[in-house]
Amino acid sequence: MKLRNREVNVFSMSALDLFASAMGAFMFLAIIALPFFPNTGSSPESISEIKKELDAAKAESKQTKKELASAQKSLEEAKQELAEGINKYPIELVITIDISGSMAVPLQRLKDAIKRLTIEVPKVTREFKIGVVAYGGDGKFVTVPSVVITKASRAGFIQQIDALELLPGETDVPEAVSNAMAMFSPPNDKVRKAYVLIGDVGPYEMIDSRSFDIYAISEAQANILINSGRGVQVSKSYEAEILNSVGSFISSNKLRSVMAMYTGNATRRGDASYNVIALTKPHSTPFFKAVANEGGEDNGHYSEEPSEMLSMLLIAVLAAS
Repeated sequence: MKLRNREVNVFSMSALDLFASAMGAFMFLAIIALPFFPNTGSSPESISEIKKELDAAKAESKQTKKELASAQKSLEEAKQELAEGINKYPIELVITIDISGSMAVPLQRLKDAIKRLTIEVPKVTREFKIGVVAYGGDGKFVTVPSVVITKASRAGFIQQIDALELLPGETDVPEAVSNAMAMFSPPNDKVRKAYVLIGDVGPYEMIDSRSFDIYAISEAQANILINSGRGVQVSKSYEAEILNSVGSFISSNKLRSVMAMYTGNATRRGDASYNVIALTKPHSTPFFKAVANEGGEDNGHYSEEPSEMLSMLLIAVLAAS
């Protein structure tokens, strides 16, 4: 029996026909697409265009370097002006802080910041004076008298700052602000003054500043009001009193600045006075922002982060420059 030839010839006529058809289709598509390919040759026109682009890039780079040099010069002049401004006039800083039961973390942050501040600021200014009015519950106040920080006076001042403790209860913000304003030295055009207000509740805890007793609200009623985001109704009369006081302070001289820090966001359910803070937050946040806004765009500063305590105090001091 004759064996069948099992050799497979890949170059059979059918395969060659297929290859030829594919090659033809490729050439057809290439011819159609040819006009759309960019001219990458070295024609005089393309060389001229590339040269123009290079010249434009060089000119732009030269202008950028010139602008960078100008900006660097302006920065150096600004730094020099700031250094001269800081050293030219004495600095006076008065801080008002809530020390009620919910303020443990902000109070510690303030203590740490003041310790650093009283080391660094005297190095760059002729004189640095600082005082603190701490307001606690039931209308209690702890005043750390304003003192010029020197090597001799710093230890005693820091000792008083470290002694500050929480005083739970209802706070009297208007009286605290009034006491702080009275702590500033007499008006003097050659003294830079900065005022700082720190707290987690606006001026709403006094008996005549609210429509009903915040502390008498049941847990269920408090939750309904808090979840609604409306909070409780409060009187705005004490807000106006404080804002007028801060506004008068700022307008008395251009070397004035104000910083306000609202710390209520750090409070959680279960913390001391959580309900009071949450119920008054819809009013407290705008109030603290309004205090900062009295300083204007350049001399007013606002924060809600106790972790920024040191930097915000430095900004308040420098803004007064």
